[in-house]
Amino acid sequence: MGESMEKVGKRTDRIKMDVILAAGCMLRLFYVLFSTIYDRQYDIGMIDLDAGHTVTGGHLAYIQYLYENWKLPDFDPTTVYQFNHPPLHHYLCALWMKLCSLFISNTDVLEESIQIVPFVCSLLILWFLLRIAEQFELTEKAKRFVMLLFCFHLVLLSGSVNNDCMSLMFTVMCVYYTILWSRFPTAHNILKLAVSIALGMLTKQSVAQMAFPIAAVMLWMLVRSLDNGRDCRARSVESTRNAAIPVVPVKKLLGQYVLFGVVSIPLGMSFYIRNRIQFHMPLVWIYTLPEDSWQYTGNVPVLNRFLFPVPSEMLDNLRQFKLGCGYNVWMQIIRTSVLGEWDMADVGRSVKVLAVLLMLVGALLALAAWMAFIRVFVVRAKRFGIDSASRILFVVGYFVHLLLYLKFAYDYPQECSMHFRYMEIELLFPAIALAFIWQEGTKDQLEMRRREGGATGHPAVKRAISQVLFVLLLAFCMLSTAMTAVWCLL
Repeated sequence: MGESMEKVGKRTDRIKMDVILAAGCMLRLFYVLFSTIYDRQYDIGMIDLDAGHTVTGGHLAYIQYLYENWKLPDFDPTTVYQFNHPPLHHYLCALWMKLCSLFISNTDVLEESIQIVPFVCSLLILWFLLRIAEQFELTEKAKRFVMLLFCFHLVLLSGSVNNDCMSLMFTVMCVYYTILWSRFPTAHNILKLAVSIALGMLTKQSVAQMAFPIAAVMLWMLVRSLDNGRDCRARSVESTRNAAIPVVPVKKLLGQYVLFGVVSIPLGMSFYIRNRIQFHMPLVWIYTLPEDSWQYTGNVPVLNRFLFPVPSEMLDNLRQFKLGCGYNVWMQIIRTSVLGEWDMADVGRSVKVLAVLLMLVGALLALAAWMAFIRVFVVRAKRFGIDSASRILFVVGYFVHLLLYLKFAYDYPQECSMHFRYMEIELLFPAIALAFIWQEGTKDQLEMRRREGGATGHPAVKRAISQVLFVLLLAFCMLSTAMTAVWCLL
């Protein structure tokens, strides 16, 4: 009877999770179906298959060039807008169009079909995020909590025809396969990790930032093996809910590192080395807007850019239902994380109120998630059953991406440089921590700790925090759905 009830419970949990994932998929599907390749996009330029082999600028022009020529540009990529990007995303879009052209003769439909590529990537992102959540000691309810956040966030990415969605997919894959390899350190798993970061670098150069947290985990694994002796017959006492974490012999570990380097470096760097040899293009080259651009923020004091906006301008923004001070990095993160760079000049006040509410709820969740991250991963990781490798990966990954994002915003003082799309992986690390904090205050967890005789701290406070977080998440999901509906209907 007990076993039967357990099976029913597992089946119910699976159905509930499937419903959440289906909601996330449907939200993205509706957004893609009702949005064109020119709606709420970034740096896309134009595509016109009827216009011939004209080389213009932008991501869509890059896709058209590959579709028509099926080869990398034989000219300096820095001379054409956005052609400096590595080509994997654009090649896959061109390949998809080639396949569709066998059945579709209408060029407008063929051009719009490009959105299928980021849509599929957005679904794979959700799948890998679920796999990551399953690597931690979270209850089924807590997994559903964090997946609700993931499913109702980043909807804009599903229809984004530039390389942001695919690059995030490979970044999330890097996180997942690093955790998997640290727990099951086989050549097969490190090969998956190597391919993930290499293909990510062939999609967008910013994916290379994952090399820092990956290297930190690899260094920890090596030091751990050296500390346990060269024969490494002992096994670590550290464990996760899934399995004990083995100590790998140093020689075997070094062999895996060589395999990782042999695969990831030549493959990931191939496009950049080609351009360096052929066109003397720097390995890291970024298109920069001129100082007379309307987006330029270099004339704003650093204090206002990176700490607090001017209070009078902040109040004026709220009175006029504008969307934040364009020069302040934190306001830009809040705005662009849920609204992108959507121009709301011509929409009604009710839509602007909806946008402001979505921003405020998102900001409250982000603040709570940041505090949760500090507590769960930085201060009390062992208490939450987080193994050292995952802790290192998340802490180094979070702060490296944040610091490099801030450096990028400082080095290139333009409003567009502060867009959340340059740090979207930062949603993952605090969100997992937030799920732990929410789980801590649920009735089931408080009752279980009480039965086990463990310390419950302040159960009433934990319960209240859990309820507030759930209300905020529910509000965010409803507001995000409403905003997606606005985008689809406009």
